[in-house]
Amino acid sequence: AIAGVTQLVTPLVGMLSDSYIPPVQDVGQRLPYLVLGAILTVLGLIGQSIASYFGAMWIRYSFAFFLHILGLNMIYSMMIALIPDQVHESQTGVANGILALLLVSGSLFGFGLFHSVLGESIIDMYGLYICTVIFTTIVTCLWAHDADVQHTKRIREVSKDKADTNSKDLSTGSLVDIADDKKATKKRKRRRPHHIILTPFILLKTMVLDPFATMEWETLRNSYTMDTVRYHDFYIVTVSRTFYYMGISSQTFMLYYLHDVIGVHDDPESAVAFLAILGQFWGATICYPVGLISDLFCGGRRIPFVYLACLILGGCHISMIFLTTMKQTMIVGSLLGCANGIYLVMDTSLAVDTLPSDLEEGSSGNAQLLGIWGIAGFVGASLGPLIGGPMLYLFGHQDVSEAEVEEGAIEYSLRGYAILVSLSALYFFLSAITLQYITNRHI
Repeated sequence: AIAGVTQLVTPLVGMLSDSYIPPVQDVGQRLPYLVLGAILTVLGLIGQSIASYFGAMWIRYSFAFFLHILGLNMIYSMMIALIPDQVHESQTGVANGILALLLVSGSLFGFGLFHSVLGESIIDMYGLYICTVIFTTIVTCLWAHDADVQHTKRIREVSKDKADTNSKDLSTGSLVDIADDKKATKKRKRRRPHHIILTPFILLKTMVLDPFATMEWETLRNSYTMDTVRYHDFYIVTVSRTFYYMGISSQTFMLYYLHDVIGVHDDPESAVAFLAILGQFWGATICYPVGLISDLFCGGRRIPFVYLACLILGGCHISMIFLTTMKQTMIVGSLLGCANGIYLVMDTSLAVDTLPSDLEEGSSGNAQLLGIWGIAGFVGASLGPLIGGPMLYLFGHQDVSEAEVEEGAIEYSLRGYAILVSLSALYFFLSAITLQYITNRHI
């Protein structure tokens, strides 16, 4: 519940970031909010580690967890917004392939360390997590500096005027702009020490305090809505994403499925963990090649890959009705991992491709729209079990006791699971068919 609620911050933070004018010229719009999210994440993780160490501190642990996930959602919101800010449209698929690869391989890396080097120590895992957040934030600030993006935008604006003016004058204007930027950079390097000390407080005031002091309720409400006519294609992608997460949420019941259908009665939890690792491995393997193929050989086309992914996902879920052994389940799990990898890359690429290219005054910004797109995943992941759970219980529940279940008795019948996975296949079909309403036929 806490994790879901904190995700609601992403459109609001995105809107603040889109309209943010930093008082310090070389920080850009995204990085201040990314750093603030990192600080909240680290503070939350420290609080969680302290609460875990002493025990019996659930209220403090919950508050620390809230800070941690709140900060993490802020980081993710800014990280996704940096892609359209800094990556050329011809490399969107590759960039999102790398993003998906890093997300999945990061999970596998952390899982592997936890069960090997760290000896399943929660406290040590918190320490590793804190160090990772700090290190990656520093790297992002150094190498993904969106002050460079602002400079690139100015260069592009000068280049746009070439159609109306003499090319020689324009090239001189470009050189003048570049020279001015270099002078400004040298001037900023000579900043006085007290300016450096005060800068974080000035940034925090302009990032959070000033916007909320002047924000109206209508502005707050608008940050969670989008104009479905102006951003029609982006809206369609968001709806498609919701259906996908409704379909994939059936994996919530995988533990029961392995116990009741496949017959894994001895430690089904470990079997579920193994299948998750297997799926993530194949997802990580296919992410980058798919993004590369989409950009280099398919002219930036994404929708056919989504169709393929949804076809595999739907077919695999239907096949779960007929599985009888763990080996068969591993094969299907590997195919699901590949299909999920394809979909995740293409889903993010579609979202970036359908963002507005020219932002008008009063329109939604990229980060705010991507925040709404992110919430769609949470909505789908919540709706799926809310619908599938009652269906499984209604059509598959067996009247057995907990003791009988522990001895191997079936808790839910195959009919219940058949309805559950059929619903998932339907959601994947809807996710694919929804993209037919996209007006841009080049993606």
